[in-house]
Amino acid sequence: MEIPLSGRPLLHVAACAVLAAGCAHLAAVAPEPIAGAPLARAAATAGWPDAPELPNRAEVTAGQLMIHADFPLAEQHRMVRDLETLRGDVSQRLGLPISDEPVHLYLFENQERYDRFTGRYFPGFPVRRAFFIETDTRLAVFAPWQDRIAEDLRHETTHGYVHAVVPGVPLWLDEGIAEYFELPRVAQGRHADHVAHLTGRLIEGTWRIDIDRLESLRLAGELSQDHYAEAWCWVHWLLHTTPERRKILQEYLADVRRDEKTAPLSARLAHAEGGLVACHAAVRAHVESLAAR
Repeated sequence: MEIPLSGRPLLHVAACAVLAAGCAHLAAVAPEPIAGAPLARAAATAGWPDAPELPNRAEVTAGQLMIHADFPLAEQHRMVRDLETLRGDVSQRLGLPISDEPVHLYLFENQERYDRFTGRYFPGFPVRRAFFIETDTRLAVFAPWQDRIAEDLRHETTHGYVHAVVPGVPLWLDEGIAEYFELPRVAQGRHADHVAHLTGRLIEGTWRIDIDRLESLRLAGELSQDHYAEAWCWVHWLLHTTPERRKILQEYLADVRRDEKTAPLSARLAHAEGGLVACHAAVRAHVESLAAR
């Protein structure tokens, strides 16, 4: 989950301006944890960067990552290497430059310490399994060590890598990209849970593809499971169907990096695909082809 929590207007909270906060995953308050989104505009308590409660027993630097843990963490830990490799994957697939801006990962040894810290310093944030925030001075991820830590950290760290170079990425696309990269490399971006969800909704006739609806989303609280799944689907379709579509996504991100007010992705796709109706039909066919595999 990202807090601008993933798209975001600048929010000043005392000395800390929370620009973005997003979350890869909702905590278990929901029946089934789902990817979370930027929580921008949520209230934060000033002074958290210097909080004594932050994990500090071990510190590991891995490329752009500065990892702070409550427990011993080997520099060659498989998860650390995985997150370091993720940086190159995000850059290569999205056509983004690699930044040297640090992304701080704070890993709490258990849920209790994590909950105590977030309750004190981020009381206005929704309950999440993990979250990412972007202030005007720091990119940071917070997570407790638990069974799905690798997935959560891939999602949240992706937010960090992307925001280091494209801070104005739209909320829906930010989450779609993080959903794509939260998967192990062997999955090649194919999110089986989202494929099953979207296929079921199509069979029921209770969901329709609509990029305009995604682009209208401004707050993390507006995102439903449908939104996360569809956002992931658009990203997968763009990256895995044709070189031309992949180039459209890469050029769009490059333009957003220069000017957040650039023409929306939907306008570019409508022009390239002969209209949004044809575009939506192509994405639906992509979902069906993934389900058929």
